[in-house]
Amino acid sequence: MSRRERLAINPLPFLLEGSGLDLSPERLRATFTDIARAGYTAVHADVPPGLTPRAYGALLESYGLRPAPGYFGGFFDRPDERDDVVEDARRHAAAAAELGLDAMFIAQHMCDARRARPAIGVEPSAERVEIMADGLELAAQAARAEGVTAALHPHVGSWIETEFEVRGVLDRSQGGALMFGPDTGHLAFAGMDAVALVADYRDRVAAIHLKDLDTMAAARVLEEGASYFDATRDHRVWAEPGAGALDLVAVLDALPTDFAGWHVVEVDLPKHGTPFDSAVLSRHNLLALPYFAKEAS
Repeated sequence: MSRRERLAINPLPFLLEGSGLDLSPERLRATFTDIARAGYTAVHADVPPGLTPRAYGALLESYGLRPAPGYFGGFFDRPDERDDVVEDARRHAAAAAELGLDAMFIAQHMCDARRARPAIGVEPSAERVEIMADGLELAAQAARAEGVTAALHPHVGSWIETEFEVRGVLDRSQGGALMFGPDTGHLAFAGMDAVALVADYRDRVAAIHLKDLDTMAAARVLEEGASYFDATRDHRVWAEPGAGALDLVAVLDALPTDFAGWHVVEVDLPKHGTPFDSAVLSRHNLLALPYFAKEAS
């Protein structure tokens, strides 16, 4: 499968309704119509409530879309809940495998302290990093037993937000089942060099989220002490790939030359226009990059 064929989009902007998601059949059908019309052939896929993996796969197929890796989140910082969250991860992986996927993003849930003050690593704890790393590794082992690779997705607003935490989890799980699923926007917003992180763990990258960052908006968020909600809703720190300040060419070039994972566009809320406009712009900008364009020539 070519790189262009492994370019997918997270349908999140099409589905957001207030503080939640509208996953009604009508909204899903409208969303998939627009995503296909925007030129995509694959969608970040998590089975919605009320649908089986087979039914959801058939729905995607009816719009000419394939499933791409979805997302699992859990409270890996709570040892007393570890067995339950690992089992939840296993079930998520089993559903992904039934969809035909072999990878999924896995993340620590967001927390109140960092929702309130994102991207600066409030209340750090080396002990918590070790606890999360061990739980994530167990979840990754459970996913692997279902034929699915779990890839760590660092997330601003969670306890895996800073470079110390990202590297801590990845280094402690080195040689295990847990792989890496970097998100260019989250890494940059938290002050990391996304190119260096991807390069350092390039052999463990199983899939990647591509979003850009409005660095001026991010600076205002940090200066004002704005919440994650305000950062993403009011300040719109995320931007379509190619519409922000990140060097995505360098990030993509840091991947292994034979990288066979998914590239998933993710812009929580459009920076430019409607969700459809945003999807079109993201795809256009990415496919114009040498990383994708050379392969197509």
